[in-house]
Amino acid sequence: MQVTTREFGIWQSERSYRFKEEAIYNHAPQTPGIYELVIFDAEQNAKVVYAEWAREKSIFDALFEHWRGEKKPTVEELLARYPNLYFSFIVDSDAATPEDMQDLFYAIVHSDKPELTDVSSVKPTGRYTEIKVKDKSIL
Repeated sequence: MQVTTREFGIWQSERSYRFKEEAIYNHAPQTPGIYELVIFDAEQNAKVVYAEWAREKSIFDALFEHWRGEKKPTVEELLARYPNLYFSFIVDSDAATPEDMQDLFYAIVHSDKPELTDVSSVKPTGRYTEIKVKDKSIL
């Protein structure tokens, strides 16, 4: 078996935005993509608690589905557990195809292990034996 590795470069949103209606309106992209719900510890270290790949709708619409209680976890569930919740998203990446996006999402979820995302249900395409992600926005 040949070992094949793929490293995807990503560019994260310039910052994480408070998970509030006004911030969703002002900052959530009107395009499909990958978003994360994030909390920060006392030292401002981020911890991803939920990740989603919005394929058929925009990140804006997906975030509002949580906000309106139409998508689990709902805003009530999220804010009861994480009162200081933020969202961020991938602004750009070198994933060029839907298969690349599937592998990229797999790598992100398996790296961050968000507690509210069923990590075992996120599968790669099987094209690579190892998939990595490099955040290029901090270079």
